Amino acid sequence: MNARSKPGDIAWSDARREYSWREFSEEVNANANALIGLGLGKGDVVAMLADSSYWTWHMAFGAIRAGGVIAPLNTMLHPTVVASTLTKSGASHLLVSARFFELAEAALALLPDGERPSVVTAEGDLPGSIDFREERRMASTAPPSVVLEGTDGFTVVYSSGTTGVPKGILHTHAARLAMAASYASAYEFEPWTRLYLTTPPHTNGSWMVVLPAIYVGARSHLAEGFDVDRFLSDVESYRPTVSFIVPTIGARLLKHPGVTEVDWSCFKFILTAGAPMPPEMKQRLRELSDDALGEVWGFTEGVSSVMHPRQMGGRLDSVGRAMPGCEFRVVDDHGQELGPGEIGELVGRSNFMLSEYHNEPAATQALIWHGPDGSVYLRTGDLGQIDDDGWIYVRGRKKDMIISGGLNIYPIDIEEILRQEPAVEECAVVGVPHPDWGETPVAFVVPAPGVDLVTEDLRATANGRLGRHQRISEIRVIDELPRNTLGKVMKHRLVESY
Repeated sequence: MNARSKPGDIAWSDARREYSWREFSEEVNANANALIGLGLGKGDVVAMLADSSYWTWHMAFGAIRAGGVIAPLNTMLHPTVVASTLTKSGASHLLVSARFFELAEAALALLPDGERPSVVTAEGDLPGSIDFREERRMASTAPPSVVLEGTDGFTVVYSSGTTGVPKGILHTHAARLAMAASYASAYEFEPWTRLYLTTPPHTNGSWMVVLPAIYVGARSHLAEGFDVDRFLSDVESYRPTVSFIVPTIGARLLKHPGVTEVDWSCFKFILTAGAPMPPEMKQRLRELSDDALGEVWGFTEGVSSVMHPRQMGGRLDSVGRAMPGCEFRVVDDHGQELGPGEIGELVGRSNFMLSEYHNEPAATQALIWHGPDGSVYLRTGDLGQIDDDGWIYVRGRKKDMIISGGLNIYPIDIEEILRQEPAVEECAVVGVPHPDWGETPVAFVVPAPGVDLVTEDLRATANGRLGRHQRISEIRVIDELPRNTLGKVMKHRLVESY
């Protein structure tokens, strides 16, 4: 639609140049026709190993326009997991950008000949790959004749799980369109919005800003990864109004000596998501950006909340209210609904929920909670509470809750106490087995720069501010916390290392 209504307006830009909606549309159509020529059929899964470049996005939408289902793979995974995911997805084609040739080669080498997808690269410079330049040269830039329905698959985004093979989260065209409309409304996106994108396509965080931008016809600038100096320089030159950052990016920005010398007034909404952002970091970023920081908490499967920048003041510990088109409830371990303020598992529904975990019916069924009227809700796996006014407070992952002596301990409560200590840069609390209590809290702490941390002193100070059942049994000092792409702490790694 944007190519018809404003063909000459800028759709995308990067460090090299700008790309109009007409150009983007023609690229997408040519890619779609070329992929169809290579045997791509409607409903086929097209896997992708790529960063957030213009090539990535016009190829992804080309595959979608051809009737394919795009499945961006996490480029930080080990080749064995990439290979297993390719097999599990049943991908017919694999799109690879030059930066990830080595990963692709290593993963493909693990697959039998009959299970290897057709490999497509921009110029055929990966051994055994198809030179897409030649296919594109012969392809029409007219829209392909494929008829797309709302129930057709759009994306398979793989979960951020790091043990075993991640689950593929299948969304349809109808669900992604509903998501784009909902998020565009929540973010207050407009045609003159200027998005600054640093994150790759394998995270749903990228789709949750790119799709709303396309929906309203806004412009997106592709940074192809995050670099602090480049980000600050681009804020001055590109003047973005929206950007998506994870807490690890926020921490790197706040440590940069030049961060206060930049004019941040261009931003209307800096949204954080992907992992919990500590309240003190939220406050510093709010002050830096003239209160432009907002938050999205959610579940790639298809429910989320939003805290608009105008609402965040005084509610730094909340993740906002339900996103437009979403509804949340809280249930106990027996599936019974709890009242306002009571802590239980957050379940939600929306008009942009997943269709299924791709090829995993049992996992899909386990995800569902049925409301009193039989309606389908999704179990988020997060513990939280909702107050009388609909504000949502997340207390941590259900699987991370520690049960000690029959009492529930929420690691986030202990982590908040530890983070208030000047000697602590970062921390994470996990439960480990205990012969008498079942489990007991252990804290992993990254010391602040230049601090020679005395663990017993820190433990005594923290325990003096905690309830008896919450007290930390041990503190271990580590150089850094293990994190995934979005900055989520991989707590199972900490438990394994104990």
